[in-house]
Amino acid sequence: MIPKDKISESIHRYSFMLLFFVLTFGYFLRFGNYILFFQENQSLFLSSGQYLHDFLIKPGGLLVYSGKFLTQFYHQEFTGALILATIITSVYYLSIQLLSFLKFEQSYARLFALIPACSLVLMQSHYYHFMEMNLGVFSVLLYLIAAIYLQKKKVGFFVPVLFPAFYYLAGAFAWIFAVAYITYLLICTSGKQKYMYSLIVVFLSFLVIFTSGKLFLQPKNLLISYPHHFINDTKYRIISYVLSGYFILVFPLSKLTLNNKLAGTWTATAGSLIFLLLAAFGLYKNYDPQTDRVLQTEKYVYKQKWDDAIRFSEKYPSGNLIGQYYFNIALSESGQLCDNLFAGRQNFGVNSLILPWGNEHLSFGADFYYAIGLVNEAHRWAYEDMVVNGQKPANMKLLVKTNLINGNIRMAEKYINILKNTHYYKDWALEYEKMATDTTLINSNTELKRQKQNMSKGDFFIQVSSPQNNIPLLLEANPANKRAFEYKMAWLLLSKDIEGTVSQIKSLKTMGYTRIPRHIEEAVMIYYNAKGAFPDLGGLSVSNETLSRFDQYVAAFKANRQNMALAKERMGALFGNTFMYFYHFN
Repeated sequence: MIPKDKISESIHRYSFMLLFFVLTFGYFLRFGNYILFFQENQSLFLSSGQYLHDFLIKPGGLLVYSGKFLTQFYHQEFTGALILATIITSVYYLSIQLLSFLKFEQSYARLFALIPACSLVLMQSHYYHFMEMNLGVFSVLLYLIAAIYLQKKKVGFFVPVLFPAFYYLAGAFAWIFAVAYITYLLICTSGKQKYMYSLIVVFLSFLVIFTSGKLFLQPKNLLISYPHHFINDTKYRIISYVLSGYFILVFPLSKLTLNNKLAGTWTATAGSLIFLLLAAFGLYKNYDPQTDRVLQTEKYVYKQKWDDAIRFSEKYPSGNLIGQYYFNIALSESGQLCDNLFAGRQNFGVNSLILPWGNEHLSFGADFYYAIGLVNEAHRWAYEDMVVNGQKPANMKLLVKTNLINGNIRMAEKYINILKNTHYYKDWALEYEKMATDTTLINSNTELKRQKQNMSKGDFFIQVSSPQNNIPLLLEANPANKRAFEYKMAWLLLSKDIEGTVSQIKSLKTMGYTRIPRHIEEAVMIYYNAKGAFPDLGGLSVSNETLSRFDQYVAAFKANRQNMALAKERMGALFGNTFMYFYHFN
C-alpha cells in the first residue's frame, strides 16, 4: 500500500506541473503567438537527406535540426503552443528528477526546479529565442541525471567516455554540462576518482575543440559557441546567466539542504506559487504589443487576407515602419491605397511605402515591387533574402511565382520541389506544380495573370538608391498599370505635393477610373481652397460627400486654430482619417 505522504507529494508535484503547463500553453497560444509565427517563418524544415546532411557536419547540428523539426509545427498556433509548453514543462520535470537525485526535500525540489523552467519561459518570450535553446537545456539536464545515476552505480567512467558524443549532439551546451558535472564531482562525491574524471572531462573539452576543427572543418568560434544565440538584450542575457548559474549552484545548495534539513512543505509551496506569479509578471512585462501588432499584420498579408490586415491596422494603428508598410501593401492589393491611406497611421511618410535596399529590410522589401508589377526586382529581393537569411516560406513562394510569371519554368520547378519536401507547404507546391507542367494554367490564376499584365512592356535600369523613381519609369513602360499609378499618387500625397497630385487627375478617366479616389479629392479641395479654382479633373467631379466633409473640416479648423495643440487632438478624433488632417498636422 502506497503511504499517504507519497500520494500527497505526487499530487503536489503533478498539480504544479499541470499548472505550469497550462500557464505556459495559455500564454503562447493567446499572447505570445506572434513569436510562433515569426519563428516558423524564419526557416523551412525539409524532409530530405541533403537537408539533414547540412546539420550532421557540425557539432550541435542535430540539436538545431530537432529544433527546426519542432518549429515547423508552429504553423498552427495551437500545435505550436502545445509543443512549446510540453518541452519547457519537461525541463521542469527533469529538474525535479535531478534535485531528487541530489536528495532535495521534495517540496523544495519543486521550488528550485522552477528556476530553469521559468527562465526558459521568460527567454522564450523573446522572438529570437529558438527551440534549440530549450532542447539544449533539456539535453544538459538529461545527461546530468544519467551521469549522477551512473556515478551511483559505480560506472561513472562512462560519463567522460561519452562526453565527445554528447558534444557532437549538443554543441556548446556540452560546456554547461562539463562545468556542472565537474562541480557535482568535486562537491557531491568522494574518492580520488572525482579528480580523475574531472581532469578527463577538461582534457576532452580541449581535445574535441582541437580535433573537431579538422574533422568538421568549422571555425573555432563556431565550435565553441554553436548553437548558442547571443541576443543583444540585457534582460535576456541576465536570465540566461541565471539559468547557466543554476547548473553550478544547485550542487552546493544540495549540501546546504542536507545539512540543515530545510523542511516545510507549505513554505516551499508558497514559494513556488510566488515564483510562478513572478514569472507571470515577467511575461507581462516582456510582452511587446507593438511587435505583436506588426507581426499580426504581416501574418494577414502573408496569408493574403487584405481586408483583415486593413481592419486590424485601423483598429490598432502601428507606430512601426514595417507595420505601416504592410498596411499600405494590403491597401494596394485590395485597391484602396488612395481611398483609405490615412485610415491607419502614416507618421513615417513616404518611407512606409518603399523600404530601402539593405539586409535590415531584405525579408520585406520584395512585397512592394511585386505589388506594382516590377517582378524582376521582386525576384532579386527574394533571391538575396534566400542567400543571406536562408530558405524561408515567403522567399521560396515568391521565387516560384516570379519564375512562373517570367516563364523560367525549370527554375520554378526547382523551388517547387523544395517546398514539396515540407509538411505545411507541400499542397501549395503541388498546386503551383500544375502551372509549371501546363503553362496555360498560369493565366487562369488571377494573381499571376494580373502580375503579367502589370509588368513593364519595355526595359529600363532599376534605381536602387532612389526606388520611388522606378514608379514613373514603370508607368511610362506600361501606362495601364493602376497599382503603380496609385503608389505614385500615394507618394505625392505623403509628400504633401498638392500641385503634383492634382496634375495627375486628368489621366484618371483614360486609365479606367469612374470616380476620383477620396484622398485625391481631398487634395483637390485643398488646391481649390488655395487657388480659388478647380484643376483639370479630366471629366470627373468631386463627390458631394467630400465637398461636405471639407466644409466641416474648414469650419472646425477655424474654430480651433487659436490653440493648434488642442486643435490637433480635437480634429484628429473627427478627421484623422483624411488627407486634410495629415496635410496640416503631420
